[in-house]
Amino acid sequence: MRVCGASSNGRTGTTPGRSDFVVRLGLIGVGRWGRNYVRTIAAMDRVVLAVVATRNPDTAALLTPETRIEADWRAVFEGDRIDGVIVATPPDTHREILVAALEAGCPTLIEKPLVARREELPALLAAAESSRAAIMVDHVHLFHPAFRALKEECARRGGALAIRSSAGNHGPYRRDASVLWDWAPHDVAMALELAPGAARVVAARCDERRMIEDVIAERVVLTLELNGGIPCDITVGTLDDKHRWFAVDTAEATLIYSDQAPFLRMLAGRPGLQERSESFIHIPAAMPLGIAVSEFVEAVRTASSSREGFELGCQVVEIIADCEELVHG
Repeated sequence: MRVCGASSNGRTGTTPGRSDFVVRLGLIGVGRWGRNYVRTIAAMDRVVLAVVATRNPDTAALLTPETRIEADWRAVFEGDRIDGVIVATPPDTHREILVAALEAGCPTLIEKPLVARREELPALLAAAESSRAAIMVDHVHLFHPAFRALKEECARRGGALAIRSSAGNHGPYRRDASVLWDWAPHDVAMALELAPGAARVVAARCDERRMIEDVIAERVVLTLELNGGIPCDITVGTLDDKHRWFAVDTAEATLIYSDQAPFLRMLAGRPGLQERSESFIHIPAAMPLGIAVSEFVEAVRTASSSREGFELGCQVVEIIADCEELVHG
């Protein structure tokens, strides 16, 4: 297995820490979300999609002739050198792939959830401890400009007093990930980003469940207690019309984020008041996935060994696993 690192590709400035070398990325998994990565990388300057791992013969039509296609993901770490790898495969494959990437010294951006079983965390922690490679987890809403604006406003107003969120859609109905593991990591990650530290699950239940397209569709309701006793209520599911909102009460206002809106909504005044004025902070348009990949590329270029996203990803897995035990027994 080849060790990942700065490309020796004959171009000027190929030393880690330089801002001008061409970053060569690998992509493992080119499904529905993986195709978004292909398009995102294609639009970036001085970033090349050098190799992808996929068994879908239609993938070639999405790629340039310069991109090598492999059927076996292990081959991504062999042959021509790459500088980093993106993992967009089903959650039950994440542990094996991430461990291999870390053993190869390869910076990795991996889709949420980090893994889908609590029991897989020790292997990841051991691999991470023996590697200096950067690890980022794509909890994509954390990269949304409107959520980042919410985080800044929340801190400026003294921090969160309470958090409520709801998200759902009629699908996708997935066989490889339950509603808990597919939807809840987003909201849990946002909540932990605003109130980092210890957190515990107070309650978790399935509000409704039925079979759709031979897959279990459900709505689940989670109650968490975040650092310092901050209450957090989360509802997610695949039984409702498409929506996502994430509301944070501060002492001065309620801040409301929606990934469908180009602004951050604010209700001024103490939560609970009947008369509250409404205002909006408009956010410059930017795709959160593009921001995530750009920040990953920057981590590669600067030889960063950041693990903040990894630590958050581990905590999200612990919380979802606790919820799963309450919801499904």
